[in-house]
Amino acid sequence: MKLHYFHGRSPLRDLVMVKENQRIELHIRPVGDARWGLVALSGPDKGRPDGQFCRGPWSTQARAESVLRSVAGTMMGKGFEPCPADYVVWSVTAQRLARTIGMPDDAPASPETDPDQFKPLI
Repeated sequence: MKLHYFHGRSPLRDLVMVKENQRIELHIRPVGDARWGLVALSGPDKGRPDGQFCRGPWSTQARAESVLRSVAGTMMGKGFEPCPADYVVWSVTAQRLARTIGMPDDAPASPETDPDQFKPLI
């Protein structure tokens, strides 16, 4: 078994990974109360994201970055290539999803935590 772990520039808050016409964007975002979350979005390289997952929250940005690097390493093992110089295009979607990290599913949205007051489409 070959272990992959992405080593790149630090600090790392966003990372784009590409495999053929598929794109994955990994985003570290603040989620409130000095906590950090990871949002991963996937989809066609020239389209909108059609897959997502959120993890966290963590108490330090360094811990969230460690998880991002671990996920990137796993994706490299599946043939995705990191493109640290590429720009992120789904950052607005990532920020919207980050606001849901750490909230119970049945918790009502408040203007402080979710100014758009809607749940993301899944």
